[in-house]
Amino acid sequence: KLFGFGAILCLHLSFICRLAAMAPTASALIFLHGSGDSGDGVRMWLEHASQGAWQRAMADAGIRVIYPDAPTVPYTLMRGHMMPVWFDRAAMAYNAPEDKEGMARSVEQVDVEIDRLVAEGVPVESIGVVGFSMGGCLALHVVYGRSRYAGKLALCGAMSTFLAEDSSVDALAARRFAGEAARRPPPIFVAHGSEDQMIQPAWAEATRKRLGAAGIKVPDAMTMYRTAHDLCQPEVEALTEFVLRHLKAS
Repeated sequence: KLFGFGAILCLHLSFICRLAAMAPTASALIFLHGSGDSGDGVRMWLEHASQGAWQRAMADAGIRVIYPDAPTVPYTLMRGHMMPVWFDRAAMAYNAPEDKEGMARSVEQVDVEIDRLVAEGVPVESIGVVGFSMGGCLALHVVYGRSRYAGKLALCGAMSTFLAEDSSVDALAARRFAGEAARRPPPIFVAHGSEDQMIQPAWAEATRKRLGAAGIKVPDAMTMYRTAHDLCQPEVEALTEFVLRHLKAS
């Protein structure tokens, strides 16, 4: 029965996506999954967490959602085994060094997705990038860091994630968004699970404060949800409202 329901849901989502692809796209959202997951995996996860409301809201608003797949590469935290990840981690720690090479590779992958959307006629300022966990970290790099489109996009969403202590985003964002000649930074949605034992809430809070210091308008406090390293319905509802507010009118 579970398999039958899953198969029906997959067909339903595929039909909705085909209808959306046929219509003119005024705005788009790139959603980046976490480590070990896939684009289809996080799409189904969002649908489950929202009881189907996420995809309906995006389709009704004419927002095309793209779910890229991370490259499958050796992952240190899995003893070097191949795994779909956006970048490597030497350790799951706030002070672990950032994988600059892997991050640059994945930023370019997302930039190519944006290139395609722009070539199809979607304005850069009508494209948002959001992500969960490792995907959220990459979203911060794309929207505020070294991406060719940094500072030009519609929005950023970073859920259950953090920036490494030595991340390049801080300096790049400060150069772009702080000071007298600063440009207006894209709005940001941040959230975290209060019971998260994989990515400590303190790391996310430290990241929020650093982004604010770099000139990005962050919430006065991290929005916390009573969940572990997970997506929950209230969080997806809040993300939906944020995306609609900043993309629907763009």
